[in-house]
Amino acid sequence: MFARRTVHTIGTLSIASGVALLVLSIPAILLGTAGIVFRAETAGEALQSLSQSVPPDTFVLGAAGTTLTLGLLGLGVSCWLLGFGLLLQGRSES
Repeated sequence: MFARRTVHTIGTLSIASGVALLVLSIPAILLGTAGIVFRAETAGEALQSLSQSVPPDTFVLGAAGTTLTLGLLGLGVSCWLLGFGLLLQGRSES
């Protein structure tokens, strides 16, 4: 359907985008987690506040829960891009 070179180029761009998004997502996850856990006094409170940190119906930019949510979303998208890119790279090599 597509030329091998085109598939290879799309795969390379997908892998590069996935890696870039992964690099940007990890600090967001760490900052979001630190912002939530920092307020807790015990490990139990920290785990409880982390599990309840992202309510499904609110999204406020600048809050620690939002940073964590965006980081996790970026992590998921970056994993998808990496997988798609590797799949295309494998297709172009065979």
